[in-house]
Amino acid sequence: MSAVEYYRPAVGDVESLFKLEKLCFPSPWHIEEIRALVQTDLLLCTLAAFAGGEAVGYISATFSKPNTLHIISLCVHPDYRRRGIASSLCSHAVYWGRHMGACKVILEVRQGNSAARELYKGLRFYENGTLQDFYGENSHGVLLEKNVKPFGHLLNTSLFLYDRLRTIPKIGVILGSGLGWVTQPFGSGQSIPFSDIPGMAGEAVEGHSHTLQTSENGDIVFVMGRRHLYQGYSGREIVLLPSALAALGVGTWVLTSSAGAVDTSYRVGDAMVFTDHINFSGCIPDLPAHSVAGGVYSGSLQAVAKRQMTGAHSGVFACVSGPAYETAAEVELIRKCGASAVSMSTVQEALALRSMGCKVLAMALITNATDSGDSVCHDEVLSAQETVRAKQEGSLVQLLEGLLE
Repeated sequence: MSAVEYYRPAVGDVESLFKLEKLCFPSPWHIEEIRALVQTDLLLCTLAAFAGGEAVGYISATFSKPNTLHIISLCVHPDYRRRGIASSLCSHAVYWGRHMGACKVILEVRQGNSAARELYKGLRFYENGTLQDFYGENSHGVLLEKNVKPFGHLLNTSLFLYDRLRTIPKIGVILGSGLGWVTQPFGSGQSIPFSDIPGMAGEAVEGHSHTLQTSENGDIVFVMGRRHLYQGYSGREIVLLPSALAALGVGTWVLTSSAGAVDTSYRVGDAMVFTDHINFSGCIPDLPAHSVAGGVYSGSLQAVAKRQMTGAHSGVFACVSGPAYETAAEVELIRKCGASAVSMSTVQEALALRSMGCKVLAMALITNATDSGDSVCHDEVLSAQETVRAKQEGSLVQLLEGLLE
């Protein structure tokens, strides 16, 4: 049986979701109703579980009224039940709802569906009355509710971005130190200073413009700068902006980092696609909605990157807290742990976005090839950008264009 991946479904997945809907429900929704579930909307979240490219489960949730999250559909393929898929999907929806200010979660289930009622009781829902003829004449339902503690910190940021962006971008790109040149081939759409965005005021690190910019056609949103643990930000503050965009429906992400190489075969200007990471920083934004262990970085996106970026390496990335660069002993330790590149960012964003149901691709752009005993400083990282750009600009443009197809 194929491994299960969780991510936000796209329009191309509608037929697969509709097939699953017809299999699971005696009165399935129409395909156009399924299509509406995968459209980007501020107050709607749909997540699906896929195995072998086919949907084997999905959940949709929306806000029926302020602070009340309503799970409107949840189903799992019969062959994939009792594998924790329903629990993971439900946990994800509740996680998203809490970020958007939910204090209560509600759903309905058929009165005679004892298996579903037991599942939800296990997830700490309580039954709060019978719904007469809810599913048709003499087909009653049961109302289930669950009180939750809202996070709420994404709501104002998401509302602001929803109002300012003309369309919801298809791809989000986070740019590391000195990588603002990546935006130039895609033209300039909207440009929003971080200082204008609720919750995003703060000092910029040199090499980061601290601007949110869209491509000319609005399909790509570039987060030009990031927050770091060493600046004093909490994990939740570090990931605020990408998480708010993910909550709106930006479901595919490319994370870039100006990084040091600990693999001695890497050279300045090389690119490394993350296969996994080691989080030496000790910073995790939030308890994930469902397990992301071993599955943070999308295998399908890695395959696209390898096709589009000739000569790109693949390897494990190490995240450290900074702001000091690594000592010789630390470089040796990181190398012995199996990592090939190191930086002070990216992992927190990857964990948060994956927990929001996004597909994540991350890559290190090598700005310093550090061997044991070598020294490095931030100015060196920034000055290496000409070399990085000369080697990688064409490949990065091809990659982003390929992801839009």
